[in-house]
Amino acid sequence: MQTRDIRIKWSPGHMGIEGNEEADALAGRAANPLHPEWSDEPMARQSTICGIRSLARDIRKTAIATWWGTVLPKLSGRYRKWALPYEVKPLKELDLPRATLHRLLAMRTGHGDFDWYHAKFKHEDAVLDCSCGMKKTPDHLVHCPKTFRYLWNWPFKPKRPPRNQSEGWDYLSRLQASPKDFEKFLKITRFYSGICT
Repeated sequence: MQTRDIRIKWSPGHMGIEGNEEADALAGRAANPLHPEWSDEPMARQSTICGIRSLARDIRKTAIATWWGTVLPKLSGRYRKWALPYEVKPLKELDLPRATLHRLLAMRTGHGDFDWYHAKFKHEDAVLDCSCGMKKTPDHLVHCPKTFRYLWNWPFKPKRPPRNQSEGWDYLSRLQASPKDFEKFLKITRFYSGICT
């Protein structure tokens, strides 16, 4: 800029302003250090701050994808079933009260007050069935016939109770997409406080 006469003019989009198209073409050429015009220009081979940021962002994305690709197969099938993405930023679930977060995480991992879990670890004093008579499973929350008595005014109530495990997981996935809705669902149904204690 010290050796050339440079003037900057703001152009609001492609509105036929003189020199706008030429400026775009020049900017495109300048942004490409492999362009033949820049082959003997030493300044063109130097990194810019934006270029370094872009490169760092690409390296970070690649590192995360590689790490998650090696970790994901080692996770339990119960957890992988949720198809949760890997997030670096704080998760919305962490704003939930501890008791609700505990239920959500237990449901996702399968480690909690469930019949298979108690049977595996031989908890002889554990209650394996819900008050409705069905086995306690991570997705029983949406299959329990008693739950739907309380959902008459719930805006996210499904048209009918889930008929199979696949429909139950789909409904739970949609419900857990918004942790606050999951919390409201538990409060309205009183599932853990009244139905399946």
